[in-house]
Amino acid sequence: MGRLKAYPYSISRSITDFLDRFIVRRARHTDKDHINYGIGDRLPQEIIELIASNGVALRAMKLRAKYIYGYGFADEVVASMPVANGMNANQLLSKIKTDVAMFQGFAVQVLRKADGTIGEVKHVPFELIRRKENGDFAINVSLGTNKENKENWEDYPRYKGKQIAPEELQAQLKEIGKKAEIAYYWDKDAISYDYPIPDWFASEFDVRTGTELMLLDNEMVTNGFMPSAIMTFVGGIDDEQEDDEGNTAADIRDRSLRQFTGNSRNPETGKSSRMRLLTFDVDSADQVPKLETFDIEKIITGSVEKRDDINRQICRLFGFHPVLLGYTDPTVLGNQLAIANASEQAAQDVYGDQEMVREAFEDLFDGDFTISKFVPINYISDKILDDPSPDESRDIAGYEPMEVNEDVNKSILDTLNSLSPLLAASVVKAMKTEALLELVGIDPSKAKPDESVTDDTTDVTI
Repeated sequence: MGRLKAYPYSISRSITDFLDRFIVRRARHTDKDHINYGIGDRLPQEIIELIASNGVALRAMKLRAKYIYGYGFADEVVASMPVANGMNANQLLSKIKTDVAMFQGFAVQVLRKADGTIGEVKHVPFELIRRKENGDFAINVSLGTNKENKENWEDYPRYKGKQIAPEELQAQLKEIGKKAEIAYYWDKDAISYDYPIPDWFASEFDVRTGTELMLLDNEMVTNGFMPSAIMTFVGGIDDEQEDDEGNTAADIRDRSLRQFTGNSRNPETGKSSRMRLLTFDVDSADQVPKLETFDIEKIITGSVEKRDDINRQICRLFGFHPVLLGYTDPTVLGNQLAIANASEQAAQDVYGDQEMVREAFEDLFDGDFTISKFVPINYISDKILDDPSPDESRDIAGYEPMEVNEDVNKSILDTLNSLSPLLAASVVKAMKTEALLELVGIDPSKAKPDESVTDDTTDVTI
């Protein structure tokens, strides 16, 4: 018999094995090392892998990034302000929005002019940066690559404000060379103490569950929906004597079973031998293999229900009602007001992130960096749509109100003159005073009302 192999996993024996996923505050401080970002110093990389492996989480994260960006900075002058060679403030905001949606933090590199003022501000990948105890930063560009080197760290100075003295800049250049300063932003609190920990990560295992359910469905399809089973062979089988090709009887049996279950495939066609006839030759009925199957119908039904529930929960983790990501809901779908409310709620959910970005940009540049709110869905009451005025119709369609010009006034006067005097007088009497004054070319704001004449006695003959 073959030697028993060790299990490819270990069992956690302490709750601290799970708590250590979060950042443990270091008791000892040193200027020669950076602060670990999560267990194994790989939390940002784990977050990227976690979201990238789950389609719903990926879509929710990108939708959150879209809501964070809104329509860019509200001030058009600020939005078009150059911040680097060929890049304006809105384009920089577009680059950092994903970092904010994924990590709830972001970083930029700041390059200075000779006089100590800011010359350029560029985005830097957030997941590559680690904080040092002295306030500076370390960057490892190999993190998350297939050639990751945990010793490939390079130190960078921290951001020191909008302007520093030329002498301080020269001293910095002499000490560490011509390196950009790193400006690192997040909302520090008891949980996000040394680094940002995104709110959605508190339910990390919901995302992992969704991924595992997806893999379960894939495995069921791959195996042709064959039920999980236990097969027992009565009597021993030769696993020592090999044939001319070096296979034992046990090897041949196991290979047949792998093909039958779809776990072994033809490298050219990609097909297996499942859904075919598998035969065993035995000497007596007592040696017939015993097969015990599990109820696959319950597994499939449970997978469908649980997967839908988990995916909806993932939407909520990122601050969205599931309907905004395409999940139907009888109480919301088709209800324009409810969908608009869901969109408004999402816009409110990202407000804190937008404010963090605003404060960060105002720490780097001069100006008002308020970000516009993303409102893709507007609710219009049915009552308004029943009988809209021409200006209301134009506003719904996105056009400016129609300007009243002299040609329009002339057309109205021509129409009144074509009427009989009695009918024209009745029409004029029904008109508002302001409209009548505008019609004859008088500014209503400059006209003084005649207190001796009331609306009931007004009579104008044209």
